[in-house]
Amino acid sequence: MADLISASSLTRLPELISELGGDPYEFLDRVGIDPAIIGTYDHFLPFSALSTLLGLCADELESPDFALRLAGRQDPDILGPVAIAARSAETIGDALHDVARYAHVYSPALAVDLTVGDTEVSYGLDTVLHRLPYRSHVVELAMGVTLQTFRMMAGPDFHPTQISFQHPRISEIRRYVEYFGCSVEFSSDRNLLTFPRGVMHRHLPRVDPLAYDFAVRFMAGRDPDVAFHDAVSALIVRSLPAGAATLKQVATLMMLHPRTLQRRLALEGKAFESLVDDSRRELALGLLSNRDVSLSEVSRQLGYSEPSTLTRSCRRWFSTTPLEKRRALTRRAG
Repeated sequence: MADLISASSLTRLPELISELGGDPYEFLDRVGIDPAIIGTYDHFLPFSALSTLLGLCADELESPDFALRLAGRQDPDILGPVAIAARSAETIGDALHDVARYAHVYSPALAVDLTVGDTEVSYGLDTVLHRLPYRSHVVELAMGVTLQTFRMMAGPDFHPTQISFQHPRISEIRRYVEYFGCSVEFSSDRNLLTFPRGVMHRHLPRVDPLAYDFAVRFMAGRDPDVAFHDAVSALIVRSLPAGAATLKQVATLMMLHPRTLQRRLALEGKAFESLVDDSRRELALGLLSNRDVSLSEVSRQLGYSEPSTLTRSCRRWFSTTPLEKRRALTRRAG
């Protein structure tokens, strides 16, 4: 199971192969990758297939810096919920600890750690697979995407203090310096991105507690293939008061295409509209049981713009009005 990585790791790869004069479909076929899954976060492919593909492209397209070229074209959002957490945490330090903790959600073949010193911090990255073809190329891709993730958080002008690679140099040194904007060492003990410790304390400009909470909950425990609809329902409940519990908005928070979200729900016998309705019904029961919550507030918490919509929903759910349902619930509780 460790030899896996999200198919979003292939984003922009066919275009780059074509620009360099190659046939992307021929390259993909040689390593057994279905072109239809390219760019999709919820599909996985062998990590070793990605590694082999990068190496073949570098060799046969005479582009030793192929992995860095690809990384420069990819957005950190290819990391899915890992990127949501990184983008939505309170500080860069919080974000990096989450990235290190949950990198396996994007690929169980990757191992990430942080070493915090007195003045500098080292972000370490490696693969857990012992026999990996073209390891140096996939490490350079991962480190290149890591830099893009740092710049997403710290700003486009962020530059590491130093980059270290375990493998020997495979491209011209100026290419590495140009990409990373710092000194680069090779044949080192570890693959490291080093930066000043003060960066850890910077606050992120787009703190989003809702998105952050969802991302961490989604990654923290349960198998997403088993509990996917539970994760969607939890996000719907949190989004209702803001009127943001729409398919498009929830899919955006989950970094999925709306059709992909619907398809994954269908695999579990669920539909997005039914989850929204069920979530509203359960939330309404809790709110109506509390006399201190006005009916107008109940309506707002359910994401309704008009109280009349709450009345219609209650008649459909409970065959009675909101006020009568409240009386029944509070009478029973008393």
